Amino acid sequence: MRSKLEGGLWGVLVGDAFGLTFQFTSRLAMELDYPKPEEIPMLDGLWSDDSSLTLATAHALMEGYSVDRIAENFLRWYYDGEFTPRGYAFDEGNTTSRAIERIANGVPPLEAGGRGERDNGNGSLMRILPAAYYAYFKLNSLEEKLKLIHEVSMITHAHPRALVGCGIYSLIVWNILDGMEGLEAYRDAIATAREFYSAEPFAGELAHYERVLSGRIHEVERSGIRGSGYVVHTLEASLWAFLRSEDFADAIRKVVSLGEDADTTGAVTGGLAGTYYGIDAIPEEWLEKIEGKEYAGEIIDDFISSLVG
Repeated sequence: MRSKLEGGLWGVLVGDAFGLTFQFTSRLAMELDYPKPEEIPMLDGLWSDDSSLTLATAHALMEGYSVDRIAENFLRWYYDGEFTPRGYAFDEGNTTSRAIERIANGVPPLEAGGRGERDNGNGSLMRILPAAYYAYFKLNSLEEKLKLIHEVSMITHAHPRALVGCGIYSLIVWNILDGMEGLEAYRDAIATAREFYSAEPFAGELAHYERVLSGRIHEVERSGIRGSGYVVHTLEASLWAFLRSEDFADAIRKVVSLGEDADTTGAVTGGLAGTYYGIDAIPEEWLEKIEGKEYAGEIIDDFISSLVG
């Protein structure tokens, strides 16, 4: 179990750093530079806001669940450069920035997140993994677990579509932690999601996730998958890469080969694949490249110990 948890959290950092080099690169440019995805190299170990907010969330959850404590850590990241590899925040998305600024101005965290149609970026999905782990070990009912996932998302992204995306991802992670095989974990999760999200305010969002909920996202041709910053695209791309992979490195390279928001699709895929394959599946040379490795490792180790001892 510890291997899975370490694999997932380090997977976020490695996927983020691997993809950051190629962020905003078009798919065509990726294909021209790397005709074979398996040849894409990890060039740098700098990680971005995806990993910073994941670490900030994990750090806050060590002492139990408090949405205020998570929000406070987000402020410390945004304004003071904590939870970063170089002492300053960078690469933050507009929806996340606006929400954190609202919190700084006194808006309660659960009221700060963007609720508009255009607030459905991947900025909460990219950092949800520690919350999924916490809910798995500390809560019992599905309703309690998903309520926590939704609240952690709402700090920055409060539209029901973003909440559903975080929920589906978390359901798959929980199934993996239960020991299910990848395809089984995915298909069981979407059956649960269809039922849980069948009522408002979520029912109207299911159509946007139809390709995920079909149970066949991995069968979509590569040309039909996008690596954009839209939460639906990021979830689709991450599941597609994970379900078509044979190991951790394969999953990361597949999703980064799509270009666009490659650091975040890398982080989200890394969290999933790392949880599934475990820490030993992450190439050692990739881990060694990670900036601030000791700093990040201390937070990761302490958080995992707070869950499993």
